Amino acid sequence: MWENDSNMDMDPTIQQLRAFQMTAQELHFGRAAARMHMTQPPLTRHIRALEDAVGTPLFDRSSRRVELTPAGKSYLGEVEVIIARLDRAREEARRASLGEIGQLKIGYLEPLGRGHLTRALRKFLLLHPRLDVVTYQLDSWEQVQRLHDGTIDCGFLRSPANVVPDLEYLEAYSDPFVAVVPDNHRLAHNRAKPIELAELADEPFISYLGAIGQGMINVMLNACASVGFVPNVIRQVQNTMTLLAHVANGDGVGLVSGALEDYADVGVRFLPLRGEPACSTVVMAVRRGGWTPTHRDLLHLVSQAGATGQHKAPRQNPVCRPRTPRGA
Repeated sequence: MWENDSNMDMDPTIQQLRAFQMTAQELHFGRAAARMHMTQPPLTRHIRALEDAVGTPLFDRSSRRVELTPAGKSYLGEVEVIIARLDRAREEARRASLGEIGQLKIGYLEPLGRGHLTRALRKFLLLHPRLDVVTYQLDSWEQVQRLHDGTIDCGFLRSPANVVPDLEYLEAYSDPFVAVVPDNHRLAHNRAKPIELAELADEPFISYLGAIGQGMINVMLNACASVGFVPNVIRQVQNTMTLLAHVANGDGVGLVSGALEDYADVGVRFLPLRGEPACSTVVMAVRRGGWTPTHRDLLHLVSQAGATGQHKAPRQNPVCRPRTPRGA
């Protein structure tokens, strides 16, 4: 609490400081007033009020020319620093409100980190060099929770079956799925040749846990249903590394994101699927009303990387549409 509120009444205002700076530059009240888009009397009142607050004359008006007093010359140097800092603070606040500076916390799915996000961030950081980007590998459910509590600003997740009301989503790209089999599997001899998904109907399947990979489970079930079978899921795992380890061990086969084809040889083969591809939609999510130009820059670059990823291999069909189960 202020001990003496009357001191506040004597503090110079920004308008007074700008009037002083402009008059000191012009050394002419009329020209200074014109630059400030005002008439001369209000400008003169600002200068007098400032001199009263400072307690000493800042201009010598005794001659035919307006000149700074020694006190005015000293005061001008400090005023220019203050105004420059205020202008910079205003610009920083504006840029922060647009998401151009500060910290951006991004959630992403594991497959996205295999290439799409890395390529997008390389360009994004060139656009926003003053932004501190922090990334978190999270499943879709974790991203929704963290968006709610504010510990991430945006997330890339699989399109939810049930839209969460306080989040907003925009599509980033369609993620085509591939089959993954052990490298000694009967179908693994020609990894470039697409297979029919129905060729895996009698195989045991490894899938993700429902709590963390529901979007991927839905893709698997719908894709298998579309070619006339229900997959025999013998094991559910928490992440892709464990899924690939089980497949490499010969425990079963799986369906995974095509982005995982960039994995080094870990004893498995990734096989493209013939015909209408199995795919899921990856979306970018933010809290409702939270979209900024910076978010949209990132979305555009990730969408671009996702599209490039689909076209990089001729064997993949870049057009993803939901499969229709037989009899539906």
